[in-house]
Amino acid sequence: MKNKAQKREQIFTAANKCFMQYGYVKTTFKDIAKTAGISRPVLYSYFGNKNELFITMTKELHDHFFTDSGEILCASLPDKEKFSKIIDIWIVDPYRRLRNTIYKNDVLDGLVNISQQSEKRFRKLFIQSIKPLVGEEIAEIIVLSIRGLMDDRPPVKTLQKRIELLTRTVALPIL
Repeated sequence: MKNKAQKREQIFTAANKCFMQYGYVKTTFKDIAKTAGISRPVLYSYFGNKNELFITMTKELHDHFFTDSGEILCASLPDKEKFSKIIDIWIVDPYRRLRNTIYKNDVLDGLVNISQQSEKRFRKLFIQSIKPLVGEEIAEIIVLSIRGLMDDRPPVKTLQKRIELLTRTVALPIL
């Protein structure tokens, strides 16, 4: 029998697969339970509904990004490289994975619209991740601006170029 943490991870893996395959709106608890190889009652014993599951997954993903960012900040790398790696963790890599799915817009809309609390937490942790490199005010500008750079759902290379231009425009001390 798997322990609770392993079962949660199994559910997260299945939910992620379903969200990427069917989109947030079309994914059902039945889909997630079937993909995870568990019954719906077991799934409900962990999460009350799809929204709660999605928010919990997002929170844990952001915690993981924050931890990875902290490790990068402690690494013996030039600040410019640290900054680039942190942007990749928080924005470029997740965006790249979403761009390769059929329902990318549905999943992106889910991330933006599901929970304002989750969005605020994302911004706060992302700002904390880059603040040691650029200062709090510039970190806030960058984090708030990046969402606008993604509004038209550009190709990954276009997004990367936009972020590069933004960071040059705000005169980062590290670039």
